Amino acid sequence: MDVWQWLLFFICICVKVTQTEASSWTIAVPSSVKGLLGSCVVIPCSYNYPNAKVQTFTGIWTNDGNQVIYHPTESKMLEQYRRRTKLLGDVSKSNCSLMIENLQQNDGGPFHFRIELGGYNSFSYLNKKVSISMIREPNAIDFSAHEDIKEGQPVSASCSVFHSCPTYPPAFHWSHSGEQHFQAQKLHDGQWKATSILMFRSNRTDHNKLLQCRVTYHGGKHQETSKTLKVKYAPVNVKVEYQSDVNEGETAHLKCSSDANPVSSYEWHSETGVLLNKGQTYTMTNVSRHSKPVYCTAVNEEGRVKSSTLKLNVLYGPDIETYSKCSSYNGIVKCDCIVQSRPPSMVHFVLGDRVLPSTTVETNGSVTTGTLQTDFRSFRFVHCLANNTLGNANLTLSLPVNDNMQYIFIASGTGVILLIILIATAVGVKKCTRRSGETPPSDLSTMKSERPVEIPHYAPARRKENYEDAHCNDIYTNFHIYGNVGTDLDESVYANV
Repeated sequence: MDVWQWLLFFICICVKVTQTEASSWTIAVPSSVKGLLGSCVVIPCSYNYPNAKVQTFTGIWTNDGNQVIYHPTESKMLEQYRRRTKLLGDVSKSNCSLMIENLQQNDGGPFHFRIELGGYNSFSYLNKKVSISMIREPNAIDFSAHEDIKEGQPVSASCSVFHSCPTYPPAFHWSHSGEQHFQAQKLHDGQWKATSILMFRSNRTDHNKLLQCRVTYHGGKHQETSKTLKVKYAPVNVKVEYQSDVNEGETAHLKCSSDANPVSSYEWHSETGVLLNKGQTYTMTNVSRHSKPVYCTAVNEEGRVKSSTLKLNVLYGPDIETYSKCSSYNGIVKCDCIVQSRPPSMVHFVLGDRVLPSTTVETNGSVTTGTLQTDFRSFRFVHCLANNTLGNANLTLSLPVNDNMQYIFIASGTGVILLIILIATAVGVKKCTRRSGETPPSDLSTMKSERPVEIPHYAPARRKENYEDAHCNDIYTNFHIYGNVGTDLDESVYANV
C-alpha cells in the first residue's frame, strides 16, 4: 500500500470517529410550546451525550443572542429571568426540562440547551431550538354532563382543559358537592390535558339548577362554564288550596298544586277513594257541615302522590241540642245548654225577666256547653239562648221540682194522715164507752155523780169473749194523747159526739 492509500485510510477513520461522537450528542425538545401569559410553561427536554467519565453536570439555557436565561448560578442569568426559570428533574440523568413562571410576552425565544460536562466536554444543541407561542386567554373548557336525569340516579360530570404547566396544573371548583377525581394526560409538544370528574346522586332540588365548573390556572387566570340540570321526579308537596272558611250552603272552589317534573295531572277523590273529578280544580256546591272530606292526587310518569285529606271548615249558625236539660243533685239545680255551631256561640239564659250569662262555658270543637247554676226560686222554666255571627237559636228547658217544696208536700201529707187517725180514734173511744156502762147513755151524768167509771179488767180466759171491750181499753192505754181520758170525762163530750 503506497503513501496515498494510507493517507486516505486514516482520513476515513477520522471522519467516521467524528460522526460517531457527534451522533451521541442528541436532544429531544419540541420546536414550539404554547404558553398562557401570566401563568407558567414547561419546556420538556431530554438529552444524550457520549459515554464518558463525567464528574459534574451543568445545564444552561440561552437565547438566540447567547444570553443566559437559566444557569445554576443566578448571577450569570439575565436580570429579567432571575427567580422565574429553573430546571426540573435531575440534569445528570439527562433531564433538561425548563420551567418559566409568570410568562411574559418577550419570553417567546427561541431558546436552546447547553450542557457542560466537567472533566470531559461541553455541547450546545443549536440545531434544536424551541419557541414559546403565547396565549392570552385559556382555551375553552370541555364540559360533559348528562342533563336529563332521574331523581336518585348517579350523575357523572367531567371538566377538561389543556395547559402546558404540569408542575402547577389548573385547579377545578364545582358548584355541586360530590366525589371528585383528577386525571392528568400527557400529550405532545409540551401539552397536557387536565380532567376533573364529579360524581353525585341527583335530587329534585337539582332541577333547573346550574352545574358549574370553574378552572383556575397558575398565576390567577380563570374561566368557567355550566349546564342546566333537568331532573325528573315524582310529585312532592301535593296540597289542596282553598278559602279558609265557607258558609253552609255556599260553593267551595278547591285547587290542587304540587312540585313535579314533568308537570302533574290531577285527580280528586272522596275519603273512601271514589273518583270525583279530573283536573286541577274541583267545585263543591251547597256545602254543609256534613260534607265529606276529599283529597287530590298528583300524577306524572314518575309516580302518583296524594295530598292530605281535607275537611272543609264550614261555618253555620247555632243549633241547640234537644238533650240539653236541667237537673238536680243534692239540692243543687243546674241547667246545661249544649249548642252545635261554628264559630262557637255565646250562651245565655233567660229566667223570668232576667237575662243571665252562663256560669261556666266549655267549648270542644264545634260544641259549646253553657251551664247555669243560680237560685231558680219558684220558676218552672228557663230559656236557653245561643248566638254567633251567622244566627241565633233558643230552647225552653223545664226546671225540676225544688227539694224544699217536696219536703212541704211530704209534711202536709203526713199532717192530713194524722188528722184522719185522730178523728177515727175519737169515734172509737165513743163506741167503747157506750158498751162498758150499765145504764143507757142518757143516764151518764147520774153515773158520774154517783160513782166513778172503772176501766174493766178481764181474765185471760175470757179475753176472747170480750175482745171488743178489751181492745177499746188498749187504745186508751197505747195513745198518750188519751192519757187523761177516764172517769173524769165530761158528759158534754159524749153529748156532742
